[in-house]
Amino acid sequence: MSREQGWMLRRLPIAFQDDRVMAGLLGVIESVAESVQVHADQIPYLADPSLTPEGLLSWLGRFVDAPDSETLPIDERRDLLARTGALLLRKGTREHLATLIAPFVADPVTISEDGGIHRLGEAPLCEGRVTVAVGGITHGTPSDLLKLMRNITPAHCVVDLVVAGAPAEVEG
Repeated sequence: MSREQGWMLRRLPIAFQDDRVMAGLLGVIESVAESVQVHADQIPYLADPSLTPEGLLSWLGRFVDAPDSETLPIDERRDLLARTGALLLRKGTREHLATLIAPFVADPVTISEDGGIHRLGEAPLCEGRVTVAVGGITHGTPSDLLKLMRNITPAHCVVDLVVAGAPAEVEG
């Protein structure tokens, strides 16, 4: 066991920690959660993009919601897959978006958005607009990049792409 036994029970309010039924139920849940967590802890060793055969990279990418990267050179595909997996807990953030589009575009890359986490009543006006300005597109088309951006930004957001200072012209 990689975590100390009883870790779930200790997170309950004190009034429930002495309840035998609750303790028994959490013991069962904890043993199942522990087996799942042990497998999750092994993932970096089981699914290493640097060792995965080229034909399985797209399949492996589905587990971490990596973008289709067939247009990238193999080394860049492997690197993108590794970086995407490391950002699973940061999905939907500026960092996540920048990491996923970086292999497909030329510098400079600027991302403007008005989202964030704020205290109740302290949030500024949020229009839900994400604007990505890039120096150029190195792999794929503006349509491909815009599709990727729409797939990795929250659904309510309006996504704009600016390439080399001009709004991207996207075909139908």
